[in-house]
Amino acid sequence: NIYIDGANITEIRRDSWKHLVSVVSQDTFIFNDTVENNIKYSVEQCTDDEFWAVVRRARAEEFINNLPEKEKTVLGERGVRLSGGQRQRVAIARAFLRDSPILILDEATSALDSVTESLIKKALKDLSMNRTMIIVAHRLSTIKDADRIVVLDKGEIVEIGTHEELLRNENLYKKYHNLQLH
Repeated sequence: NIYIDGANITEIRRDSWKHLVSVVSQDTFIFNDTVENNIKYSVEQCTDDEFWAVVRRARAEEFINNLPEKEKTVLGERGVRLSGGQRQRVAIARAFLRDSPILILDEATSALDSVTESLIKKALKDLSMNRTMIIVAHRLSTIKDADRIVVLDKGEIVEIGTHEELLRNENLYKKYHNLQLH
């Protein structure tokens, strides 16, 4: 069973999930709308100050201010006017604004160059404060600082521990760690 604050997830109403969970995925969905509306998506009210605060925390202010109409720029179908890293930062700003207690990162840094990945990791570190994060990743650098790492193989849990604990064993995690070093 999986519990959230003592409640079995099977007992949590479906409409409660949208307040409990935010997701930043590898393929962030961007609407054919403005940057502002994409970030404010699913949030009922947001002041300009709140909007710009989350933009700064997501490390997105510079690129937004360089867009032709800044936050009023329409991004095109699926965000064609943005790079992958810029789309990720829009998703991170969205998650900051939602301020959900649970954040799911699904391969959120897998397709990024190293400079963009560094910016996003800093934003995600800020975002992780005082919330539960579930990180799905193949890149071990993304998860090495996690409190608990769960290693899956063919849909089964095969190891659980911290990065250091898992490296002490001669199991799957250490194998992947060694492969990624070379």
